Amino acid sequence: MSHLNRRQFIRNAAAITGAAIVVTPIPARAFGANDRVGVAVIGTGGQGGTHINEYGGNKNVQLLWAVDADRNRAESAKKTIADKFSMEVKTEQDMRKMLEDPAVDAVSVVTCNHWHTLASILALQAGKHVYVEKPCSQNLFEGRQLARAAAKYGKCVQHGTQNRSDNNWLRGGVAWASGKYGKPIALQAFANRPRGSLGFKSEGNPPANLDWNLWIGPAAMTPYHANLVPYNWHWFWNTGNGEIGNNGVHYFDLCRIALTALNPKVQHPSNTVMFGTRFFNDPQNNHCDQAETPNIQLGIYDYDGIPLIFQSCNFAADGWHKRETAWFVTEDGFIESDNFTSNSGERTKITGVDITERQPGGPFGNFIDCVKNNTPDKVNAPILEGHYSAAVCHLGNASYRMGELTTLAKCREAVGDNAIMQTVIDETLSNVKNVLGDGIDLAKDVPWTLGKKLSINNDTEVFDGDEKATALLTRPERDPFIVPKEV
Repeated sequence: MSHLNRRQFIRNAAAITGAAIVVTPIPARAFGANDRVGVAVIGTGGQGGTHINEYGGNKNVQLLWAVDADRNRAESAKKTIADKFSMEVKTEQDMRKMLEDPAVDAVSVVTCNHWHTLASILALQAGKHVYVEKPCSQNLFEGRQLARAAAKYGKCVQHGTQNRSDNNWLRGGVAWASGKYGKPIALQAFANRPRGSLGFKSEGNPPANLDWNLWIGPAAMTPYHANLVPYNWHWFWNTGNGEIGNNGVHYFDLCRIALTALNPKVQHPSNTVMFGTRFFNDPQNNHCDQAETPNIQLGIYDYDGIPLIFQSCNFAADGWHKRETAWFVTEDGFIESDNFTSNSGERTKITGVDITERQPGGPFGNFIDCVKNNTPDKVNAPILEGHYSAAVCHLGNASYRMGELTTLAKCREAVGDNAIMQTVIDETLSNVKNVLGDGIDLAKDVPWTLGKKLSINNDTEVFDGDEKATALLTRPERDPFIVPKEV
């Protein structure tokens, strides 16, 4: 089987539609004991730098390419790699040119969320193994397509929820499901990180070093403004998923470790409802900024009687415990990693729980080992698990985006009388009040959005009978950057 030439690959990439795409996979390279895995990093910003450092310090890796729609960032990464690791890499703005290189065995996709799935599928079609950052998709449809592509092409696809490589969290999840530390009654995911207002930036021309068409890629074309690049794209629905997708996905993934220990066949929640707001103590700008996603987002998912309760608050005040973690709650206390805290506050180490330990090397070492040995089934964070964890974010956001403005009291009523959920609401409101002061009445002055209660069909992955909500599980196509319907 021969490698696709440039003309063939670009033609295929430009013609991605609902029709099947015929791509000849490249056979897995047989690595000798001293052979190094050729790696390209797509997206060379902050997290891309983390990937570069992990690979550069691995004796089994040869960094080959630094790819970024921002030419300056790619060149900066090239210099860092040369100075720090004495490796000479090529740079490129268009990843499709890099994918022609047969020396590239694996790619790291560290782009904005809206590029994660398409970049990964194109890499798989070009015969590359893939490490894709979290969340693996910007919407539910994309995640399923990536899982299908991984299965079809038989390559290693590691999802960037790094805690799946941690045996302590696995031990905690198994302990929770076992009942040894009390009957399992709930799960909690916290994504509380202080963030301020973005203000407002004017639309204009992108800098000359940034290929705006490539940067937008599969998203809807939108004018450039400085609140999108390089980081704040997270807070716009066209390119990001808000805090729930930025950091919440990590803690949903941990909760899903516990859920699958309880029920290995678990997929999507039975239903979900979210509420929240985007609000700042900034009356001059009508208490808002340019961003779209909520900076307070609270909600509850039902997994066949086990509630998964989510809290995300981007306000921070003195005394606010800025939790970014997961709790596996039992009748007798809660488990965090491999520690159990009883209802009386006593903290003990979890022992006497048998687990099948994760493969060694952490997420990056494990990925490279799997590439060298061509063992996709050995990756610590398989993409199908990544899809289901990312889907928790997408379902919550769909509920929120289908919501309507209402009162705080109605939001409380909609999420039920679950004592843990109501305590989370009380904690969040107390913190917000400490930030905003006595001049703001949280019940009257803050515009709360109450999401629609939604139920997903596990087989079809749509909201039966709700076309508007289902439409939020994909997005309009922008030629030629289209996630294929047939991978």
